[in-house]
Amino acid sequence: MLEFIKQSKKRKLYCILGILYLLCIIFVANDAWLYSTPIAKLTKVETSVSGEETGTRGTKEKKYKQNIQGVILNGENKGKTISFTNEYTYTGMMKQPYHRGDKVLLNGTSKRMGSGIRGLKRDTELMILVGFLMFVLITIAGRQGALTIVTVIFNVAVFAIGFWKAGDTSNVLEMCSRLVILFAIITLVGLNGVHKKTWAALFTTLIVLVMIMGIFDVVIHHAEDLDYSTMEYLGSIENPDEIFHAEILISGLGAIMDVAVAIAASLSEIVEKKPKVTFLELFKSGREIGYDIMGTMINVLLFVFGCGLIPMCLIRMNNDVSLITIIKLHIPCELCRFLVESIGIVLAIPISILVTSVIIKVPGMFH
Repeated sequence: MLEFIKQSKKRKLYCILGILYLLCIIFVANDAWLYSTPIAKLTKVETSVSGEETGTRGTKEKKYKQNIQGVILNGENKGKTISFTNEYTYTGMMKQPYHRGDKVLLNGTSKRMGSGIRGLKRDTELMILVGFLMFVLITIAGRQGALTIVTVIFNVAVFAIGFWKAGDTSNVLEMCSRLVILFAIITLVGLNGVHKKTWAALFTTLIVLVMIMGIFDVVIHHAEDLDYSTMEYLGSIENPDEIFHAEILISGLGAIMDVAVAIAASLSEIVEKKPKVTFLELFKSGREIGYDIMGTMINVLLFVFGCGLIPMCLIRMNNDVSLITIIKLHIPCELCRFLVESIGIVLAIPISILVTSVIIKVPGMFH
């Protein structure tokens, strides 16, 4: 009977969440009145081929012209019909095609409609994806899924406030060092509560971060410095080395925390089931767990860094830059980041085992 009541409550909760999700989508799909930028819904789109365009390398691609009509959805001109043209190429490199039913942002103001399209209004699609992610997290993971959403929101807020308060790049490394500590505390305590395994994972994460940054500094000090000129969007920034240090700090946090939490939680469970387990047995168990996740985590890092390089490599190779030249000149920073984070994952295994074993097995610690 109690089980039936619990299941009934869960079904009601999921129904409520589903209804809220649909209401949010409907609201965002009709929120044009919140925008100061004029928004139009396209009611008629006629597309025709207007010719061919020759690129710098002699390649040819078709050009298209669209005659578009739409209805203004907000502002003083709400309800009025607007007409304009849009030109784009087959690749869509500079401009994209539009379709009937699209909602677009115009290049005007609340009083003036404008004469062209600034871009698509994408908040509905974003709401669908974000809402679906939250719905799936809560329905599948329950309380833990809700806590995940809360910690992500808090981390985003801390990140935004931190950079907003910083104002410039003069103290970016110091600021990111503080943010990393806050991210680790918010994530681990928020998801796992105040337990011994939480403290073990937190201390492991911070220790490993200090170690990999120390190793990186020693290697850079005794070897040739990295060529930071290939980093994106540096402009006139005077401290690219500090920015790169900050990138390593933040990008390595997630992988190291994942390893630390997995080992700390597993060893805590072992001690709970078998309180008389010895340090040596605990160490061996932790080592086997670490072996299972180490290779997967390193490959995950490789895929994450690799996918970010795909557009850059393709664009340069399309302009007759050889792959060897790209690796020599444009990938060293990414490769260095990958190697440092991989070292962090490997170091996190023995350190997590040692820290967790001491905290759990030594009487009187963190009660």
